Amino acid sequence: MPAKRRSFVAVVSAAERSFRAARVNHVFVGALAVAAFGVPRTTTDVDVIVDYREEDAPRLAESFRNMNFQVSAEDLRDARAEGAHCTVHDTLSAFRIDIAPASRPRTKDAIRHSIRVRWRGIALPIADPEHTIVMKIVYGSEQDIEDALGIYVRQRKRLGLRRMRQFANQQGVLEDLRELERKAVETKDGARGTLEQVIARARSQIRAGKTVPLEQLQSEDE
Repeated sequence: MPAKRRSFVAVVSAAERSFRAARVNHVFVGALAVAAFGVPRTTTDVDVIVDYREEDAPRLAESFRNMNFQVSAEDLRDARAEGAHCTVHDTLSAFRIDIAPASRPRTKDAIRHSIRVRWRGIALPIADPEHTIVMKIVYGSEQDIEDALGIYVRQRKRLGLRRMRQFANQQGVLEDLRELERKAVETKDGARGTLEQVIARARSQIRAGKTVPLEQLQSEDE
């Protein structure tokens, strides 16, 4: 009887168990982090930053194989040596795990500032919203900016603005972050306009290369 195909949630759960079994520091980033902070996304990849040594590669590869993933210790060692990504294939679905070695300051920041988030009943280490917003701005696609704006609006009251701005400055996107902040409508008593309207308006402004003051965004809703 063929093995049952795994859902995305089951793949994430199996990946987390693999990392724990291998005893390596790791943090989930990308679309999973975006979804965890309240912005629904569809994806076929599970993006993870992993802090592992060369000697950890055989143990990590074995833990993946025990969970029906496909990857070799050699692939993991090569990725670490080259500072490149390593793709781990799930043998029970079309989903993939994309591992990035924690070899750069920005990836080390993700691990250092990870937080435990319960997502779909699974406790996961996820890059905090401040890191996620800034890196979305760094990547800079239309979808990335939409993700960053959505997280900012939903997590606004919980954000550490000082830490986020410092990290943005280190990544060379401080002014872009300030522009995003101007586009995020502050939720106030009696304020009208849904988040979807805010994102749609900001999307059209970003496409046109415009920056609109917060006051103007608010006045358009009145």
